[in-house]
Amino acid sequence: MNISAIDLRLLRSFIATARLGSVTRAANLLHLTQPALSQHLRELRGLMGVQLLDRVGRGVALTPAGIELFSLLEPLLEDLDTALASVHGRSKEVKGRLRIGAIDTYSRALVIPAVAEMLVAHPELKVSIEEMPAAQIDRALTENEIDIGLAFSNLSSADINQCTLFEENLVLIRLRAMSEGRCSERVSMEELADLRLALLNRNFAMRRQIDSAFSRAGLPLDVRVEAANVDSLVRLVGRGDWATIASRLAIDDAKRFEVREIDHADLSRIAALRWRRGRSFSAATLAFIHLLIDRLQRLPGIALSREAQAMLNA
Repeated sequence: MNISAIDLRLLRSFIATARLGSVTRAANLLHLTQPALSQHLRELRGLMGVQLLDRVGRGVALTPAGIELFSLLEPLLEDLDTALASVHGRSKEVKGRLRIGAIDTYSRALVIPAVAEMLVAHPELKVSIEEMPAAQIDRALTENEIDIGLAFSNLSSADINQCTLFEENLVLIRLRAMSEGRCSERVSMEELADLRLALLNRNFAMRRQIDSAFSRAGLPLDVRVEAANVDSLVRLVGRGDWATIASRLAIDDAKRFEVREIDHADLSRIAALRWRRGRSFSAATLAFIHLLIDRLQRLPGIALSREAQAMLNA
């Protein structure tokens, strides 16, 4: 007897035929052709070295060896089917721990509201949200410290996959009380160069992007304050004659602050979900992704990318 050559297909064909007493009905149950199922039975008989089924009229009957094999095998296959169904069902449950890394603006404006909505539906889920610069997000992904990241589109690492979400232009943010008269919706680089600025420090990709754009334009920046998160910059701007450059999403009080797009193509960026290449999404990660994209779809002024729309509909 060649036990190692007996696979699950042959055993399932035998069990179905034994239960139903008919090759035709067993083939229909297993979505096989009758010749294919008959071949399975012949192959099993050859590998076992004993006759398991006899033809009786239009059906089949178990031989003594077949009765013994069926009695031993049927509960084992039932237990196997139960185990497989259980694992499949649990894989669809939103539970366990979800670890998210995001740059601070996206964390506060997008991730936290999506997580809050998610926890209402799945209160047993535990979520960890880490605010970090974009470069640290990629490192945390490759070292399995987080499950999903929200930062900028930047395919600099072969270990990272991404889905772009939307494109946004950076904006000037300052108190309306500091504005002199009516302002246009856009601001020039030259106007920005005349303002006292509070910006992120140079550890952040956005600051390096700003410095690079002004350097290419041949314009100096009057940076008086540097900080490690945009929220601190907005708080400072809210206290006096300061300005900052950031995402429009950093502002939740449009009446208090003047927000103007910067008239320069180099000061735009693409937001992207990022994850480690080859990593499967848990049910919790998928639920978060769908809630996040659905929230973006409802925000004014956000144009979802085709990639994001496809992921939402998947």
